[in-house]
Amino acid sequence: MSNICDKCHRNLTWDETAICMKLISRNTRIFYCLDCLGEKLGCGREPIEQRIRYLRESGHCTLFR
Repeated sequence: MSNICDKCHRNLTWDETAICMKLISRNTRIFYCLDCLGEKLGCGREPIEQRIRYLRESGHCTLFR
């Protein structure tokens, strides 16, 4: 698993890696920081941060426990 953003080459947090696995594919080998992922998905950073908070608080996703 990569610890570096594929686009800007910043070090990634676990949340950034996990949200890529959730939104792109559990089997992805390409990971993005929140800014680059937001750009790629065309939604910006804030909706992704909201999704991470929701997944963490809901407890339904094993990636965010």
